[in-house]
Amino acid sequence: MNDVYRIKDWDEHFEIAQSRQYKTLSWIALPNKHDGKGFRRIAMHERATDIFAAWILILQVASKCKTRGTLIDNKEPITSEDLSIKTGFKKEAFDIALEVLTSKKIEWIEKITISEATADRQQEDSD
Repeated sequence: MNDVYRIKDWDEHFEIAQSRQYKTLSWIALPNKHDGKGFRRIAMHERATDIFAAWILILQVASKCKTRGTLIDNKEPITSEDLSIKTGFKKEAFDIALEVLTSKKIEWIEKITISEATADRQQEDSD
């Protein structure tokens, strides 16, 4: 089974009443909290700028996925190479961002199996 990246607690952090009214988005609601431990740990990282820029781009890509927040495109996991192709930013920035953002100390992104992502998508389709 292939691993898929999913934004942790997408619905809680990145959906608002207005966004829930749309099937597809051309924008994203983005929290502006800068004092959490995760944010501060990223800010102290030697590649903080790459990681944070990649994070914002990942959120933008995730907002356009069929199951918002789950990085799947055409039934395939979206990789760091795919993120690079979609955004025009360097693959290496996404590589380090995915490593840091999935780490135990940050956990802004989680890895799930395709079967979990498929179950989520089927649940959404039935709602």
